[in-house]
Amino acid sequence: MIVVGGGIAGLSAAWRLDKRGFSDFTLLEMEKQAGGNSRWGENEVTAYPWAAHYVPVPNLNSTLVRELMTELGVLKDGTWNERYLCFTPQERLFIHGRWQEGIEPELAASAKDREDFRRFNQLINEFRGSGQFTIPMERGAKPSQLDQVSMGDWLDKEKLTSPYLRWYVDYACRDDFGARSSATSAWAGIHYFAAREHEEKGPITWPEGNGWVVRRLLEKLSSYVRTEAVVARIEKNGSKLAIQTGDTTYLADFVIFAAPTFLARHLIE
Repeated sequence: MIVVGGGIAGLSAAWRLDKRGFSDFTLLEMEKQAGGNSRWGENEVTAYPWAAHYVPVPNLNSTLVRELMTELGVLKDGTWNERYLCFTPQERLFIHGRWQEGIEPELAASAKDREDFRRFNQLINEFRGSGQFTIPMERGAKPSQLDQVSMGDWLDKEKLTSPYLRWYVDYACRDDFGARSSATSAWAGIHYFAAREHEEKGPITWPEGNGWVVRRLLEKLSSYVRTEAVVARIEKNGSKLAIQTGDTTYLADFVIFAAPTFLARHLIE
């Protein structure tokens, strides 16, 4: 088996395969360092994240994340190691020349702004209660018309026009999806909020961000990982699949494609 992509998705697949006793696989990563957007750097003072820098505290339904965190020593007997929990204050916002606690804009917010935030949070609570916005998604997600419209269009439909709320939702969409609300599906935008506990502690974080998780996974899985291996093509070869890199062609019975989805149509026959 070949795993294409050494970000968190590919490393998680490798972790699961290894844990199930399956060792006949290779993970191919095009960069010099595995980890994807959870890679990290270091200087003479500290390690630091390049991108993904925390994990929301997983609820009881997030069984696989909790299983991994237990294995890594972050969760023990149902209790989170306080060393890895973010302490208060968690977030501050600089707005109108001043700092405020929390990330929802409050300074100079009008009554209409506050009403829009109240109604938005009420709608998110209803979506959260539906059980369809879960992690993993297969535990509750169903086909939804929300995936046919943008998050911005959904806000228009709900007449949520507060510029502060629009900024907040844009921030959230850029944070998780790298796109503004006008280019993010409403289902994904709502999932950002509704998949999280309303009153969550944490999040869980480290100096190198989620690179800490990558470090721990690589300690166990490095023998499976080949870096600087750019996959150029995946195609059928008789009863097997041929995975072409710059200097090697691998033959495999199965491929787990854990690279960004948009690359699939360029690489897969």
